Amino acid sequence: MDMREGSAWDNQGGWAEDSVGARKNTLGLDLDGVRALSSRLDALDGGRPSELKRDFVRWPFQRERIRIQIDQPGGTQLLLKLACRNLSRGGISLFHGAYLHERGRCVLWLPHPGRGEIGIFGTLVRCKHRGGMVHELGVRFDKPIDAKEFVSLDAGAEIYSQERVTPERLSGSLLVVDPDEQEQRLIRHFTKGTEIRMRSCATQSEALAALREPADLVLVSLNLPDGSAAEFVSAVRAVGVRTPVLIITPDVSRQSRVAARGAACEGVLGKPLSCDRLLRALAEFMGDASSSAATSTIATIAKDDPAAEMLPEFIAQLRAAAQTIRAGIELDNAPECERVCLMIAGAAPALGFGGMVPAVDRALQMLMWTKSAKESAVVLADVIAACERAKAA
Repeated sequence: MDMREGSAWDNQGGWAEDSVGARKNTLGLDLDGVRALSSRLDALDGGRPSELKRDFVRWPFQRERIRIQIDQPGGTQLLLKLACRNLSRGGISLFHGAYLHERGRCVLWLPHPGRGEIGIFGTLVRCKHRGGMVHELGVRFDKPIDAKEFVSLDAGAEIYSQERVTPERLSGSLLVVDPDEQEQRLIRHFTKGTEIRMRSCATQSEALAALREPADLVLVSLNLPDGSAAEFVSAVRAVGVRTPVLIITPDVSRQSRVAARGAACEGVLGKPLSCDRLLRALAEFMGDASSSAATSTIATIAKDDPAAEMLPEFIAQLRAAAQTIRAGIELDNAPECERVCLMIAGAAPALGFGGMVPAVDRALQMLMWTKSAKESAVVLADVIAACERAKAA
């Protein structure tokens, strides 16, 4: 059966029954059973050496079923409902009642608390027998997701989705707002081995002026000479700046963190700072210097190329395309999103934006499979980001 055929399953929740009939998943476990199995395996896996760090932190994500479609050797395509153990930015761990061949391509639908089920592409990279009928499947996503959108997290905990950070791969623009020059020097020292461009200032007014030049992240001290960090965040948001902000504070209480999120910032970073904790926090918001995505939105067309005259107009079209896709997701208008993606795919290579095409192709493929803009929101978000970052060389 072709993944693109809609007759075998219903994207609105009427997933056709697979070989397990009416059971919730292939193991027949209810949510309590999934939690018990996850806890038992957590205890067994607790002895993993600390030096064997994964790229991404795994967060508990126990669910009775996740809908997934998997390609197997010989052209077999399985439609399954699998119990879920945990989730990370880079992948997901699922429970199945039988062995599956690794390296199969798959698409799964993650339940989002506010947007329904979101389609994600990935590859089955692990199938491990864990006893009895239980097999644990590991799916690696094609592109990292923002797992914190899907997982209910404790506002009182410092949340890092990356377990291991390679400093030289971090890139982007960082603004530090702190009246303590020693703290500024410490942060500059900790980011020395990265590709991060750091600017610093001491007051709220200086920082507001500095943000006329875009930044990828702002670190702001809890107390400033001309106001509090919360007041600064409010002033930044009032002028339409949506740059992520972390508040640096010695107060790491749950109440402080909840208040920080209430101030429309992304969280807090507790003092005293350490290099590891700072880099893991920065990795949540900074780009990957080795990733093609970091440079794919800079036009490669030569300045003396006749087509270069069209760049300003095309970049403006890309900005408008981003807004159209956002609206299309909100209204679940898959045809409109497909139309915009086809426009980008047709014009971008000729104008030096060929690096955008892989993201657009993934979006078109997902739209074709799901017939839903909302279920394709994760891959469409990559297209939106590319459109908004596009610029001439």
